[in-house]
Amino acid sequence: MSCGCHKKNKAGLLLGIFAGLIILCVVISAITSKLILAEKDWSQHDSVHGHQWLHKALNLTDEEATAIDAFEPKYREQKAVLEAEFQEKIEALREQLITSDQFSPEVEHAIHELHLVHGQLQELSIRHYYQMMSVLPPEKQARLKELASQALSVPQ
Repeated sequence: MSCGCHKKNKAGLLLGIFAGLIILCVVISAITSKLILAEKDWSQHDSVHGHQWLHKALNLTDEEATAIDAFEPKYREQKAVLEAEFQEKIEALREQLITSDQFSPEVEHAIHELHLVHGQLQELSIRHYYQMMSVLPPEKQARLKELASQALSVPQ
């Protein structure tokens, strides 16, 4: 006569292994996410305190910081204008997606307009990068190049 205890033990063991694997996956995912999100890169430059972050990351002298700070306000102003225009283009595309039942010339135009402004934002950032490069010594140019190349390799 069989009591079925052996089957219950196997089911409990399998359930325990399965739960252990789930916990292991969650822990590994959490650690990986923390490492990825904690990495500082060039994109930090455009965050609220990004300018200070860049000064620290490049270990700028007072003279180097002053040279970069000289063209920072104009960059921020141009960036703000383009970001506002970018948001307008997003809203125009959103409106097209809501009101249009098919991919129309108007939808295509809204996408194209959004891409144009996005390209202008990218160009502005790259021009700013070269402005900074022009006032830095070679060793700090190398560090800035490293930060910029890391940012380009990270999809946003």
